[in-house]
Amino acid sequence: MAEKTGLSRRDLKGPDEFFSTFGRTVAWCKENRTKAAAGAIGAVAVVALVLGTQAYLQWEENKSARDLWPTLDRAQQLLQVPSAADPSQLAAVEQFLNGHVSTHPNTRATVYSLYYLGSIAFFRGDYDLAVTQFRAGIATGKEAGIMKYLLREGIASSLEARGDFAAAAAAYRDAAAVAEANMKTQSRMGEARVLGLAGKKTEAMALYRLILKENPESPLRDLVEIQLAQSE
Repeated sequence: MAEKTGLSRRDLKGPDEFFSTFGRTVAWCKENRTKAAAGAIGAVAVVALVLGTQAYLQWEENKSARDLWPTLDRAQQLLQVPSAADPSQLAAVEQFLNGHVSTHPNTRATVYSLYYLGSIAFFRGDYDLAVTQFRAGIATGKEAGIMKYLLREGIASSLEARGDFAAAAAAYRDAAAVAEANMKTQSRMGEARVLGLAGKKTEAMALYRLILKENPESPLRDLVEIQLAQSE
């Protein structure tokens, strides 16, 4: 007696249907060579476009960084002691940074340009422009590492210098949220300071006490205790 396979007619029919469908597909391609070729070329073109775009973006990132770094070194030197900086040199650096932002608007290096433009504006006392530049750096979505903190701290410092203490307190909290331990203490001290300037002494004292509780061995402990004593 023939051995039973355990397969139904439907199971046995499956391969036939596959080969039948495959055969029809091959036949269609033979009859429609132009359409089939166009479809294949289109698929390859899409892949090539994606790879080409990625390569271009990386090239643009690299070019943006190469263009910026020499001037960035000069900007760092000038802003280390801004009061002693040659105004004409600072203006030249500012002009270059603005050009860099316009030429390479969507690159990581542009974040640094915007940060230094904000720093130059802060040094000149143009706090509104400083806030605008720092926020533009965040808006690129390309800030990473320490720049996440520096841009937000720049906003907070600019708002404090402008006298907008309520907004500055919120900005310092925002900076603390992305900061590492030591920098978080700096931002919290900034928040406590502007809360005191805004007349919110109770909140300022509570924050100073929290800083001491969370960082009992902080090198800033003496400064925090002085600020706390002045707030009482």
